[in-house]
Amino acid sequence: MTPAQALANVSAVRRPAVLIAALLVAGAIAGCEGSGTSKPGEADLANGKALFVSKCGACHVLEDAGSNGTVGPNLDVAAVGDRIEGLKMSSFEALVRQQIDEADPPMPRGLVSGDDARDVAAYVASVAGVKLAQQNNPGSTPE
Repeated sequence: MTPAQALANVSAVRRPAVLIAALLVAGAIAGCEGSGTSKPGEADLANGKALFVSKCGACHVLEDAGSNGTVGPNLDVAAVGDRIEGLKMSSFEALVRQQIDEADPPMPRGLVSGDDARDVAAYVASVAGVKLAQQNNPGSTPE
């Protein structure tokens, strides 16, 4: 059974959680350098937000950034289920960083790199799905 066939058997609601888990496990197995997350206080969230708006917002919806893109996934909706289930912010950050570094078309690779990629990943991880999760499960906050 291919990964695509296995994923087809997972309900649409659970797919983001399954994808995140699979990506994190694959990254660990591949022996990636570092964890893909920034140390506390290391990322510049204001820079991450500005870069997200200018480089990513035309394609992705992210309420905190005021973006209404129509090409890529709505990042708030994609993250809400995992937020409610308590997935840690560091896991979101690692996933976002991996998506930036290893983007699949139509998302272009290399939109941001280095410290800028770190900042964008940390920013998105800090806000994606948070408001929706809190509306649907009061008390759920990113950790």
